[in-house]
Amino acid sequence: MSIADRVAAAGGELLRFEASPPRNGVRYVACVPVRDEAERVGACLDALDREFGSSLHTVMLVNDCDDASMDVICGRMPGRGGMLTAAAINWRDSRGTAPRARSLAFEIAREVAPEALLFSTDADTIVCPGLMAAYDAAFAQGFDLVCGRIGFLAGEVASLPAVDPRRDAAIRAYRDATRHILALAFPDPGNPWPHHGNIGGANFAITAAAYRIAGPVPLVAFGEDRALRRSCEAHGLRIAYVDAARVETSCRLDSRTEGGLAAELARNRIESDPLVDEALEPPSKLVRRMRLRHLVTTCEDRAGVASALTSGGMTSDRAHQLADMPARPLAWFHAEAELAVLRRERMRFSQMARHLPALLRFEAKIAEARSDKVPEFEG
Repeated sequence: MSIADRVAAAGGELLRFEASPPRNGVRYVACVPVRDEAERVGACLDALDREFGSSLHTVMLVNDCDDASMDVICGRMPGRGGMLTAAAINWRDSRGTAPRARSLAFEIAREVAPEALLFSTDADTIVCPGLMAAYDAAFAQGFDLVCGRIGFLAGEVASLPAVDPRRDAAIRAYRDATRHILALAFPDPGNPWPHHGNIGGANFAITAAAYRIAGPVPLVAFGEDRALRRSCEAHGLRIAYVDAARVETSCRLDSRTEGGLAAELARNRIESDPLVDEALEPPSKLVRRMRLRHLVTTCEDRAGVASALTSGGMTSDRAHQLADMPARPLAWFHAEAELAVLRRERMRFSQMARHLPALLRFEAKIAEARSDKVPEFEG
C-alpha cells in the first residue's frame, strides 16, 4: 500500500511527502507525530541522529500543522547520518488525535522499514546518550516491548509554576504503592521490583514481530501507549522496564492533546482538587481487579471462573466463552475491558488522599504475606 493510500485509509489527506535516499543498515525506525513543533523538532532530530546515526530511519508525521514544522524537518534531510521520511497531512472532518497520529506514524514506519525495531518518541523530546545501547541489550535478552524512562527537559523545569510538595508526594506514594502491590501479587521475573513500571509514547520500542501480533496502536481517546501495552500483555509478550533508556521531554503546560502530559501538569498546578491518573483507584476496587485477574488467569475450575464473570455482570454465554479460552492472559484482557464493575473512574486528589493510608496498609500486608494468594482486603 502506498503512503498516500495509508494516509487516506486513516482518515487524512497527504499534502507533502519527502524522503531521503535509501541506505543499508537500518535497525530502528523512529515514529514521531509532529504538530506545530517548528521550535523544537530540530533539536529532536539532532538528538536522534547523534544517538542512532545510520542505524535509524526516522518517520515524521506532520499532522494538522499551522507552522513551519515540515520545512524545518526537510531542511535537515541533507547530510543526516540516518534516513528521514516526512509526511505532511491534514485530517479530514477534524478526526485528528494524538493516538491516531501515532498509529499512522507506526503504519508508515512499517511500510518503509518492515522488519526494523519500532521506536516511539515525540517531537518535543530529546533522546539521551546510551538509549540505543540500553534498547539493544533488552532486545538481545528476548524482550518484545521495552519501556524506557521519561524525564523533563532541565531548562524547562525551573519555569514551571510551583506545585504543592505534599500533593506531589501523595500522588507519587499512591502510584508507587499500587505498582508494588501488583508486582507482589503478580511477580514478573523479567522485571524484579523495584522498576519504573511506566510506558509513555515518548519512549518505548517494540519488535516488528510483536507489533504484528499486538498492534496496531489502539485508537483510544488517549493513553494509546498503555492500551498497546495491555495488548502485549494479553498476547503473552515479554515487556521490560529499562531505566538506562532515557529521554527528556517538554514540561510545558500548553496542551496539544486530550489527556496528555501537559494537561496533567496544568491540572496539578491550577486546580484545587484535580483529577488524578486513571491507573490510581480505590483499594477496594484494586483488590477486586486483582482477585478477578488471579481467578481468570490461574484458576483450574473454569466453570467457577465463568460463574464469577457472570456475577460481575457478564452474560453467561460470554463468560463461558472467556473461561474456555486457552490463552488466559487474553481472556483476562477481554474480561477487564468488558466488565462494568472494573471500569476505571478517575478520582479527585482529595479522594485519593483519603484512600492512601488504607492502600499503604494493604501494601504492607501483602508484602508480609509474600504468597501467590491475594490477601483479603480489610478497609
